[in-house]
Amino acid sequence: MNTGFWRLILLAVFAVFLMAMVPVIIKYIAVDPWLIGAFRLAVSVVGLILLAGITRRPLIARKENWIFILLLGLVFAIHWLTYFYSIQLSTASIAAIGVSTFGAHLLLLGWFVHRQPPHWLELFCVLLAFVGVYLVVPDFNLADGMTIGLILAVISGFLYALLPLMHQKYRHINGERRTFGQFFVAMVIFSFGLPQADWEIPSESWLGLIVLGVVCTLVAHSLWIKVSTELNHVVTSVVYYLYVPIAMLFSFVFLDELLSPVQLLGAGLILFANILGIWFRWRRRDEEEN
Repeated sequence: MNTGFWRLILLAVFAVFLMAMVPVIIKYIAVDPWLIGAFRLAVSVVGLILLAGITRRPLIARKENWIFILLLGLVFAIHWLTYFYSIQLSTASIAAIGVSTFGAHLLLLGWFVHRQPPHWLELFCVLLAFVGVYLVVPDFNLADGMTIGLILAVISGFLYALLPLMHQKYRHINGERRTFGQFFVAMVIFSFGLPQADWEIPSESWLGLIVLGVVCTLVAHSLWIKVSTELNHVVTSVVYYLYVPIAMLFSFVFLDELLSPVQLLGAGLILFANILGIWFRWRRRDEEEN
């Protein structure tokens, strides 16, 4: 593997580290999810426009690609919205664990996209991951905020699994244009919720919003779009799983969030099942190609 591959791996790890700050900051600042999304995206859109002005690179995709950009932005916006509400209804750790089921979703989506039926071991991994999801919630009750938060995180994980597949499918569109288009469309979608949003923002929350907008969105997501487009989706998925232990560590240090032994077992099952399934799919495809 050449130095370019390892450079992409390092960029992916750095992006995941920055993104792992998101659930902790969102839980800490306690700002309306619609405001968080709109602010983060507005900062990123303005930042990309400024960068494009300096580099003199166009950001608007051609008209024939607008439908692709619209779909990217729509999926991204719903992924964010479900994740933000998940964090606020449950905990930063549980939301991070729930969204990490995206690897299991990716295996199933790969079945439809690549027309390759899953092996029994892959189906077992999917089942094992969702057993882990069940164990993570202290009391699996649909009337409980923790349960609803986890379900939203799992839905968010499904949508997140769609994004790298979509970016690879639309890689004929310039990367900067895809990034800008995704953020811009999502910003417009989030703006629809602003009239009903709670506009009370504590003064101490502004720093968190700025970090979310500049560091966790403009920098981290731009890097992630780049690496998830250029790296094999299996490699990308495995690197992403660093997100869970990093987010859990941040939650423990900054929010004093503790997980019971059963919840830690559930988190471990999710990680093990997803990584095993992704690794098996990679080996299986490599054997078929050779």
